[in-house]
Amino acid sequence: MKHIAIMVFMSLWFFACSSGGENVVPVTTSPPPVAATLALPANGTVCLEGQSVSQTWADVSFSWGVAKDTDYYDLVVTNLLNFTSSTKTVNGDKTTMTLNKGVPYSWQIISKSNKVKETAASAVWKFYLAGDGTSTYAPFPATAINPTSGSSISAIGGKVNLTWLGSDPDSKTLSYEIFIDTDVAKVTNRSVTSIKSTTASLTVNVNAASTYYWCIKTSDGTQSSYSMVYGFRTN
Repeated sequence: MKHIAIMVFMSLWFFACSSGGENVVPVTTSPPPVAATLALPANGTVCLEGQSVSQTWADVSFSWGVAKDTDYYDLVVTNLLNFTSSTKTVNGDKTTMTLNKGVPYSWQIISKSNKVKETAASAVWKFYLAGDGTSTYAPFPATAINPTSGSSISAIGGKVNLTWLGSDPDSKTLSYEIFIDTDVAKVTNRSVTSIKSTTASLTVNVNAASTYYWCIKTSDGTQSSYSMVYGFRTN
């Protein structure tokens, strides 16, 4: 009986300690990084000189505000003539990149953290890196606003409204031509008949349950530029 009493006592003691005495470690979640605020080159800068390293190349300085909860940044610079991008990982809030002269660029900062997978993207700014002897510049390639690339959209009455953002470094009046088709090759090669517009929006006829591709030609009356090819699907 003595042994049974001791076993019952020990069992009750273990149950009491194990059920109420555990230390629960709270789960903490690190906050995602915050989007950086861009500083230089300023948006829409035309005659950005950079530090010339050759007749065709120059070092361009980039800077931005330190973003909260961010361990490092990706600087993404895109050549707006061929839409190729270069990415540079930076620990601080400034860096340089060697770029081709006489070319329009866009740039963006992606904030990243070592603690979470989420990232934060800054605004996208554009600038022209000056070329030797260049006095006038073609318009910046337009950027699609709606539909966004890869989106699905409902065609109302068999029509879809396209909207975009165009800008000119020389502040000239702009006109546009839209190339749109279900054949991406025709749009890429601009072999489809374009639709002209004097404003940054256009309503086009479409078929339901189809994928369309479109790009925008922007003209200032003297020089022109072409956007990248965007795609969307109709419901």
